[in-house]
Amino acid sequence: MAKKYRVTVAAIAEANNIERTAALEPGMKLTIPATQSATETKRLLLSYRVRRGDTLAGIADRFSVDSEDVRRWNRLRSNRVSRGMVLRIYTLGGAPQTDRKPAHSRAKRKTAGPSPAKAGGTAARGNSP
Repeated sequence: MAKKYRVTVAAIAEANNIERTAALEPGMKLTIPATQSATETKRLLLSYRVRRGDTLAGIADRFSVDSEDVRRWNRLRSNRVSRGMVLRIYTLGGAPQTDRKPAHSRAKRKTAGPSPAKAGGTAARGNSP
């Protein structure tokens, strides 16, 4: 049950005033705690490369963490981040759901064919010997 609700057995036992090893009986009603203490949660370390337009607050929101924590984890002195920086993010749920659209690729424009001036190979300059 603890896995299903993503809480620890200790948290369920504490919320219901029962021993961790107590046997549960069919039909028994249990309270499942909504939050856990920081010592009971395990965080996953992710590396995030800062993209153009990212802000520290936006990155923190994306991973559901506090921007001050991101600063502390990465020893940042200010809220300023630069494109290409790799930040350490300790998150509870892994990678976030992204709302971003995929980056536009910069494909070269196709031309219809050679320009009329280059079509003959050399421009006609006159017939001088």
